[in-house]
Amino acid sequence: MKIRSMSVSLVAAVLAVGTILPASAQVTAVPREGVAFSDTVTQRVKVETVDPDDRTIAFTTPDGQVLVLPVSPNAGNLANIADGSTANVTYSQIVTMLNLRQKGPGSKEARRDQMNVKPNKTDIEAGRFTLTVTAVDLPNNTVSVIEGDGGAVRTYKANTIAKQDMLKKIKVGDVVIGLTTPLMVTAVSPAN
Repeated sequence: MKIRSMSVSLVAAVLAVGTILPASAQVTAVPREGVAFSDTVTQRVKVETVDPDDRTIAFTTPDGQVLVLPVSPNAGNLANIADGSTANVTYSQIVTMLNLRQKGPGSKEARRDQMNVKPNKTDIEAGRFTLTVTAVDLPNNTVSVIEGDGGAVRTYKANTIAKQDMLKKIKVGDVVIGLTTPLMVTAVSPAN
């Protein structure tokens, strides 16, 4: 009986504290809007290891991310790729963009951290990077972005209503977080 009354008292105390706190102290998470695009990437990479039997390959991208991916049956002859060699690899991935302009707990700090030109090792390993919106073309439903440290401008087509809706919420100059989810190697060949 004593334990039961202590439990009831503890629950009542927690509920009372939650209702007494001012609204500014009660934090609610605000989800960031995001949208995902299919993408194909071709890079010169360092091959860590190849498994021709399981049709998988592990490689390090130029930015230092290590990927282990399945290889499509028509991607090429894996026996021609040696461990430790350099190869040209084409793989498919999903790029998810999260808009940092939205308000919410930690959004100001997130924007400041993402403006850092040199990404940290954890971000690289996770496939997280910063993008700056360079163009929004509403009539053609496209958005163009460039990575925080420069490079090529990539353009993504908004081919669903949800993606088209996101285009209306971003502007040129907005900083967005990009997250990549690599899927499969579609072509691999030794680099010359």
